[in-house]
Amino acid sequence: MPAWTRSLLALLALATVSSTGAAQGIDPGGGAVGGGVARVVSPFFPSPGGSGGGSITTPPTGGGGQFTPPGDQGVPGGGAGAGDGGVSQPAGGASGGGGGRTSRGGAATGAIRGGAPARAAAVTSSTVRDSWIDWWETNKFDFIELRRVRDAPITGQGRVEESEDALRERLSATDRLVRAEVLPVLRELTRTGDTAVRASAVVSLAKLQDDQGADVARALLRDRSFEVRRASMLAMGVLETGRSSYLLMNIADDSALGRSLLDTGSISDEDRGVALLTAALRGDPAPSALVERLLQEPDDLPNEILAAACDAAGLLGSVECIPALTAIALDKGRAEFVRASGATALGRLGDPGTIPALLRILDASQEPKRAAVVALGLVGHRGLPEVVDRLAGLLDDTDGPTRHFAAVSLGRIGGDRARAALSASFATPRTDMRPWLALGLGLCERADPRGDVPVLLAQRLEKESNVETAGAYLIALGLCGDQGAGRPEGSWPWETVLEALAGALDGKNTQLAAQAALGLGLTGHPDAGTLLAEALSRTDNPEVQRHIALGLGVLGRATAVPQLLQLMRTTKNPFVASSAALGIAFMGDADAIGPLLRMIEKSGTTGVTTTYAVVAMGQLLDDERRPVLSRLAAGDNYLARPSSVRQLLTLGF
Repeated sequence: MPAWTRSLLALLALATVSSTGAAQGIDPGGGAVGGGVARVVSPFFPSPGGSGGGSITTPPTGGGGQFTPPGDQGVPGGGAGAGDGGVSQPAGGASGGGGGRTSRGGAATGAIRGGAPARAAAVTSSTVRDSWIDWWETNKFDFIELRRVRDAPITGQGRVEESEDALRERLSATDRLVRAEVLPVLRELTRTGDTAVRASAVVSLAKLQDDQGADVARALLRDRSFEVRRASMLAMGVLETGRSSYLLMNIADDSALGRSLLDTGSISDEDRGVALLTAALRGDPAPSALVERLLQEPDDLPNEILAAACDAAGLLGSVECIPALTAIALDKGRAEFVRASGATALGRLGDPGTIPALLRILDASQEPKRAAVVALGLVGHRGLPEVVDRLAGLLDDTDGPTRHFAAVSLGRIGGDRARAALSASFATPRTDMRPWLALGLGLCERADPRGDVPVLLAQRLEKESNVETAGAYLIALGLCGDQGAGRPEGSWPWETVLEALAGALDGKNTQLAAQAALGLGLTGHPDAGTLLAEALSRTDNPEVQRHIALGLGVLGRATAVPQLLQLMRTTKNPFVASSAALGIAFMGDADAIGPLLRMIEKSGTTGVTTTYAVVAMGQLLDDERRPVLSRLAAGDNYLARPSSVRQLLTLGF
């Protein structure tokens, strides 16, 4: 019996005693590189260089766009944009702060180990778009709680009351189906010639806690495809076994065993960084000692590994590392992206004790300052006026990303003081601030519903001519409408929210229809499901179909499963079929297992449809309520990420 079922049944037994996201698909052009197999493109997270690649709310744009900031926005020094690394190498271009063993300042003193060509060790704001869409895509799972198989089913009459015995019986039946039919198919697909299918299959096996998953992932560490090797490390991090953590730590520490696992004489800095991050993803404390040791000797580490160690400390909750992380973030001699990782880690620790350090980092240089602004939104609270006032002052900062991040951090903190600051700025906002202030106000309303914000957003939406800004208003309206927060009886303007979102959904602009579909899903309102289902029956636009499917998945209404299954069966567009599969997976309805298996059988062992049916199977049966990499994606300064973080997010899952 897989661990996801065993752990639940154990919890049920204890209760008895005590009486208790999108797929964009695969880059079609990737098949021409390195032997004719396609590169994996994230179904959940955006690619560097714009909102393409992994965005579930916008169509692919090629992922190579260069962002040119406004004149008041300041750009750090650093290299050019990202290239296509093909099958055997990661994407990357030249950049300051390289991956060789460095002391400080980011200038490489040696080539990246393992014989790999020099590559970017970080993505800076010169290669990544500063856009609310990119922030939302990497942070949205902080505000979306996916339904899981263990949850009580929802029918047209509402949530089904399920006894503990009935739940055990249902989960046991699902477990038998998974062992008999799903696991054999996924194991077989790890041997297919399609890079994307192999990568998605090994990660899905890990999500199902397959007993053979560790052996499969270990073997694929030597795969000829760079994406599959990365996916294998991710799979080992997902597996809840001490053995997998032990192997990843050997890779991260460049030990003899680690080199043997990768069949190399020297492990590259990026491989070491990826291993360290994947070992920390689930919060397993096993890597803590290694992370603490690495942070105690920062001057001896390459930038890439030092940044990854910082990120890992944040993911692990290693409060013992606060002094070391603070020192790294404030050290003017270090590369900007390393300092940003130090500040990000302080925020991810979630400990209010990091606030004094983060306030000091606000006086640092550009990238760590931006990261500290984001981090304060994670650890600050409405009872600390000093934090709210500092962030409010940054709404007029000369640096664009700093003021943008300040708006969403104020929204995360919430409370009267933050709300007043956002409202005052929204009265006469800078053009670039309109979407960010709307999101900040939406987050305030989500936590403390009063009814004024959705009315204001709906009014602004009617007058907004900029499509991207209007899209932010639609997402903010969805955030306002979250039913889980509770609403004042009879006084909250549901009609205003649903009418505004439904109007955009039925409008002529495809991008706005996409944002409206997700906004409706975010509301959690029963009528939103009806609106989405009716719109899906009317439209033949593939992009709108994709986003409605994902909106239904976020809404979590399993009553839409038959309609999405029908869409999977009838569409000729593999990306629509993939989105329908992911929408079903987000609902956690085990009845979708059979149709997904048939989808794989019909599509064969290669191709886009099979890839994302496999992704959907893993997401459907995962115990976690958010995609595995979302912890790594959220809560950071995405304008200055280490290369190892960027490569993992490109995989998605």
